[in-house]
Amino acid sequence: MAVRAEIEFLLPGAGRPFTYGHETPPGAEPPTARFAGQVVEIRDVRGGEPPRLEEHGAKLGRWPTQVRCFNDDAHVRARYYPESAEIIRAALGADHVVVFDHNVRRGGAADPRAAGPYVGRPVHHAHTDYTPRSALQRLRQELGPRAEVGLSRYLQVNLWRPIRGPVRDAPLALCDGASVAPRALRAVELRYQDRTGEIFYLAHEPGQRWYFAADMTVDEAWLFKNYDSAPAGPGRAAPHSAFADPRHPRGAPRESIEVRALAIFR
Repeated sequence: MAVRAEIEFLLPGAGRPFTYGHETPPGAEPPTARFAGQVVEIRDVRGGEPPRLEEHGAKLGRWPTQVRCFNDDAHVRARYYPESAEIIRAALGADHVVVFDHNVRRGGAADPRAAGPYVGRPVHHAHTDYTPRSALQRLRQELGPRAEVGLSRYLQVNLWRPIRGPVRDAPLALCDGASVAPRALRAVELRYQDRTGEIFYLAHEPGQRWYFAADMTVDEAWLFKNYDSAPAGPGRAAPHSAFADPRHPRGAPRESIEVRALAIFR
C-alpha cells in the first residue's frame, strides 16, 4: 500500500545556500535556501519487503523502551541515551556508540509553522542531518581533534521513536538511499545563534523511492544513516522528512524523539 503526499525539496540556486536553525532574527539576512513541495508516492513497509540498513540506509525495528518520561532532558540523557546506544551498537555491530544529542518534537502536520527546520516540531523538508564535513567535525568534537585516525569506519545515525502512538499525524518518511544520486544531496549552511553547521537538503528527482511505516508505536523505532565513512554504497544515507498523510487529515499531533549518535568501528 502507498499514499501520495507532498514533501518539500530544495530548489536549485546560485551560490552556497543557507538557512536558520531557529526563527529568522529580526533584521537578519533572509535565508537563501528555497524549497518547493512535490507530491511523491510513499510506500508503507508493513507487510512488504522491509528496508535494510546497508542497502537502503534505514531499518525499522521493534526496540521497546523502558523510558516513559521524555519531558526532562536530564532524565532522557541519563536513561534514554544509554538504552539507545545499546540498541544502535547491537543493530550495527559497532565497537562503540556515542549518543550526543536529542530532539523531542511535538506538532501537527497542519501547524502553520511546520515548514521551518526549527527544533521542537516536525520538519517537512527532505534532508540528512550531516554532511561528510559536519560529521567529521562532530566526531572530533566528541572524541578529540584526531578521532578519525585509526578508525576503520564511523557512522552518524539517528534513532527515531514515537513517544505516543499510533503515529498518524506527520509520520516520518525516508528516502531509499539506493535511489538517491549524489548530485541530489546539496550542502546547505545551517545557522544557529551560537554556531554554524552544515546539512544536506535533497533536490527532487523522479527515481527517488520513499517509504514509511503506518501506525508506529512507542516500542518501534527507525534507525537510519545520515553519514557513513565507508566507501560509497547504495545505503550510505537515508534522507528523511515528515509528511501529512492524506488518510488522516485530523488527529493527535505527533510526538516523537530522535537521538543522534556516532557509531565507531575500530
